[in-house]
Amino acid sequence: MKKIFCLLIVFLSLSVFAQKNKQTTSDSISSPIFAKKNEIKIDVLNFIGNGRLGISYERFLNNNFSIGISGLTFNKASKVDNFINDDTRTMIEYQIIPYVRYAMSKSASNLYYIETFANINGGQFKELTTLNTGGIDYILVTKNDYNDLALGASIGYKLYFKECFVLDLTVGIGKNLFNNNSPSTISRLGLNLGYRF
Repeated sequence: MKKIFCLLIVFLSLSVFAQKNKQTTSDSISSPIFAKKNEIKIDVLNFIGNGRLGISYERFLNNNFSIGISGLTFNKASKVDNFINDDTRTMIEYQIIPYVRYAMSKSASNLYYIETFANINGGQFKELTTLNTGGIDYILVTKNDYNDLALGASIGYKLYFKECFVLDLTVGIGKNLFNNNSPSTISRLGLNLGYRF
């Protein structure tokens, strides 16, 4: 009796798995989401948290691969005064981020992905120089511009609503390559709301 019960459980488990797998496959094949090849998004996390305006465009090459570009610009006026007085060495003013994504999930409506990206970034860095005049020490702050290129990787998750609205979460990190005055690492963090068409 135990053997029959175990076989019945195994058979039911396989049936449920096969049915679920069939539904996922049919969802992936027949979903109208895959027919839409363009997506435009706004980064609400950076806008609310840091005053950064971020816009992204993504083009889907097939069900697995997509390419895109993101642009972030910063509200420089609100940060200049703090930058002079705080201990931050660099202030990023813009980022241009081309990327390539690969979907790790086969579902059309929600999926995980991995991403490689390049990040063209620029802004200001400051140098602090201690001077002594007449026995009095004071610090001279010198600001200069920098530009650099970072390479990095990210992971992310997408969730579609009504086959056209998307919620896209991305988390990643990159490393600047060329300029000693730029930040050594660049974070890639965004919560985007968008529309696929």
